[in-house]
Order: sequence, then C-alpha cells, then structure tokens
Amino acid sequence: MARQGRITGRVLAGAAAIAVVASGALATSASAHVPSITATCSTVTVDLKDYNAKAQNTVSVSLAGKQLVNLQTFGATFHQVFQVPAHTSAEEAELVVYTSEDPKGDNHWTGNWKVTVPVCETPPPTPPVSPTPPASPTPSPSHSASSSPSPTTPAPTTPAPTKPAPTTPAASPTPAASVSASPTVAPVTATTPAAPKPSSTSPSLAFTGGGSSAGPIAAAGAAVIALGGGLLFMARRKKAARH
Repeated sequence: MARQGRITGRVLAGAAAIAVVASGALATSASAHVPSITATCSTVTVDLKDYNAKAQNTVSVSLAGKQLVNLQTFGATFHQVFQVPAHTSAEEAELVVYTSEDPKGDNHWTGNWKVTVPVCETPPPTPPVSPTPPASPTPSPSHSASSSPSPTTPAPTTPAPTKPAPTTPAASPTPAASVSASPTVAPVTATTPAAPKPSSTSPSLAFTGGGSSAGPIAAAGAAVIALGGGLLFMARRKKAARH
C-alpha cells in the first residue's frame, strides 16, 4: 500500500507539472498573433506579428472592392504599405487573415478587419500671382545746372533755313539789318554804283561873285573897306595932333 501510494504521488506530481507547462504554452500562444490594419487618406498599412512560422498562414488585402493582395502566404510576420489613389469619397479597405492554428477564428487569429479610408482635405486654392508691372525707365538727368532731373527735349529734325549769299557785291557797307523772326529771308538786292563824273584837266574857273549871294557879300566887303578907311583916317589925325 505504501508503495502504491508513492507511485500515485509521483503520477500526480508529473501531471501537475505537465498542466503547468501546458497552461504556460497556451498563455504564450494566446498572447501572440497580432493582426493590424490602419489607413490614412493616402495609405493603407497592414501589420501581422508573432504568428507561428510553422503553421499555414495566408493574407488578403482589398481596397474599394479591388484586390491588392490575394491569399499570399507569410511566416511569423507580414508588413506592407499600400498607396491609395486620389478619391473624392470615403473608401473601405479590408484585411483577411487565415492561420491553421485558429481555423474557425475563435482566438481572433483568423478573421477579417475593415477600415475606412478618408478623403484628403483639399488645400485652399492659391491666389493667382499678379504680374509685376515693368519698372518705368528713369529719366536721364539733364546737363543744366538744376539739380532735379528733367526730361530732355529732342532736337528738331528739320534743318534751319540758310541765308542765300549775295551774288553781286554791294557798293558801300550798309548797317546790319535786324534779324527777322520769320525763317524766310528776303534776297538782298545789290545796288549799282553810280558812274564817276569825268574829271576836267583844265584849271578851275575863278569865282565871279555871281549867284544869289553876290549882293550881300559885296555890301559886307564895302562895309569892311569903309571901316578900315575910317580907322586909318583917325589914326593919321591922332598922329598929326601929337606932332
């Protein structure tokens, strides 16, 4: 009886040890197998971690009814990022995982998970850039003494009229004529010099006293002679009286 009791005790101890090991294995197995699917407006990310690489594992991913991955086998992990095309309404992405360790999905290692892919916010329209007007040319400073720049006046293109040169020399210098304000200059008419009088080689005739002034001149001469004679007569009388 004692021997049978010792055997029974050993069996119970072994069974307890097996139960502890089995419970630890089940706890470890239950803490593994982490499926995950996340989405943004432009990407869908799938992460499968801590699966049993010796089991049969497959994964499928679809977006808006379009299959992206179909029953692809994987080992202990699976990670992939899928780019989402531009869309104007929310779309749905789905993850389907199967593992032979959980064929019915009791432990949620096998199953399907869905996420909503939102629409990307449209940035506000950028206001159009107005074209910059070209800079106005800076007027060149004038050569005058003024310090402020002023636009220069273009020179006239029409040449000024020139005075025609006289064809015949003038007989005598004439005073310069005042310049007329009109651009038209009247032609200068040359004067013909007077013909010189012929000189006489004979001696000049003596003045005979003729003419309109002969009478007054004769009377003046007579008066002078009479005055002179009177003075001479008086002088002689004075001289005679002295003697």
